[in-house]
Amino acid sequence: MKLQLVIISILIFVNKINAMDLLDKNKLENFKNKWEFVSDQVMGGLSTGKLDLIKDENEKFLRLSGDVSTKNNGGFIQFRSNFQSDNREYEGIRIKVKGHPSEYFIHVRTHFLLLPWQYYSGKFFVTDEWTEIRVFFKDFDKSNFYQPSSFNSSEIKSIGFVAFGKDFSAQLDLIEAELF
Repeated sequence: MKLQLVIISILIFVNKINAMDLLDKNKLENFKNKWEFVSDQVMGGLSTGKLDLIKDENEKFLRLSGDVSTKNNGGFIQFRSNFQSDNREYEGIRIKVKGHPSEYFIHVRTHFLLLPWQYYSGKFFVTDEWTEIRVFFKDFDKSNFYQPSSFNSSEIKSIGFVAFGKDFSAQLDLIEAELF
């Protein structure tokens, strides 16, 4: 029981962000400190990775990279942050991304989800070119049958960008993100 509380505490303890500056390129160096890298190793998995601030051709962006392994009941790496709602309703998240071509996910947790394995998941695909993508909250899937079927953006308590669910070498570059 003590180990479960430690794991839950690790997953929940991150700095807060405001809806209006989900990813502000002008403040990216300080902003990176508001995100936490988490892998399935917190529950015994074998995935490895890291979160870096990359400076490339006068641009700065966040890079999630590593190897996702489904061995030992694992299968994810992510970076996430707590979220402080501004009580406005949003339809989704607009992101500008590139990386190793694959599917990636945005995981949202709400105030109604108490266990670490509960979340809502929105899928998106990346290529090796910068692409703007809109992921609508209405298209997110719940992770467990006993969760409410949908959520309002004002209920969000954390947002994570995730490489998940299969064995692969992940690289997700994120240069812009905002609620719309």
